[in-house]
Amino acid sequence: MAERAENRRRRWKLLMELIQREEISSQNQLQRRLAELGVDVNQATLSRDLRELGVIKVPLGSTGSRYVLPGSQPSSRQQYEETFRLLVQGVDRSANILVLRTGPGHAAAAALALDHLAISGVLGTVAGDDTFLAILAEGEDWARIHREVVERIGLAPVSD
Repeated sequence: MAERAENRRRRWKLLMELIQREEISSQNQLQRRLAELGVDVNQATLSRDLRELGVIKVPLGSTGSRYVLPGSQPSSRQQYEETFRLLVQGVDRSANILVLRTGPGHAAAAALALDHLAISGVLGTVAGDDTFLAILAEGEDWARIHREVVERIGLAPVSD
């Protein structure tokens, strides 16, 4: 068991180094790079490692996306705005919840961006793979919040 833990620590260290140094955009690419460094890992283990390390994908504008480690996401409001606008493809509402849709694997990055935009009345987010929820405070003007989110992603304004 100690050998397994040591292997995991080594693999995680290499994963973090690769993600910090290189523009890694897929698990296949990451798996190949690890193999070049002498670490053979299957896709299920790699996927679990990425999830446990909190690694997310962020957009690179029109050139695709890349993996980033927690704490290395965009730091300026403008970068969060851009990330949110690029990733969110649609939004619906139900009572005090907004349901936001993204492309596969982008919900966590979009939810993080929304959290950092600090829109008044949004308590927080819960992300899946391609959908995330924004929970709105009770008594808030959810129509206003919905309108603001829709405008930020560049969709035509909706009427209430």
